[in-house]
Amino acid sequence: MYEVQTYSKEFRELNEKFKTYFKQSENYEQLYKKHFKKQYAGKPTKRYLKIIKKIETAHSTILDYN
Repeated sequence: MYEVQTYSKEFRELNEKFKTYFKQSENYEQLYKKHFKKQYAGKPTKRYLKIIKKIETAHSTILDYN
């Protein structure tokens, strides 16, 4: 049995809507790791762009539901 299966239906629906918000702290941790490279040869790295995109979507979901 998966952990998510033990959650109530309401919580699973909320989790689906706000999962980007719940994972936001993990994204910031990755972004500010000690040797994380934001750019290489003057261009932003793919990993950096993915994390920034996740953070921006989390902010937009917060603004949509306020």
